[in-house]
Amino acid sequence: MYTWIMENMGTLAVGAFVAVAVIAVIIRMVKNKKEGKSSCGCAGSCGGVCTGCSMSGNCGLKAKKTDRDSGIRQQHF
Repeated sequence: MYTWIMENMGTLAVGAFVAVAVIAVIIRMVKNKKEGKSSCGCAGSCGGVCTGCSMSGNCGLKAKKTDRDSGIRQQHF
């Protein structure tokens, strides 16, 4: 077992680095989603006029639970 670990140390190190990077990206995406930040890349830098942005229909949308049903509806703020 020890020999196998030593023979594959480089592969294990790179694999661990990639796994940590992927986990960090996922955590950041979840955090940004909770804060209502856009993932389209403009992040509000367009000054609220997103007509030229390919994601203009999704910028500024936040999910809000309604009392009437358990579904999630999107409201534009």
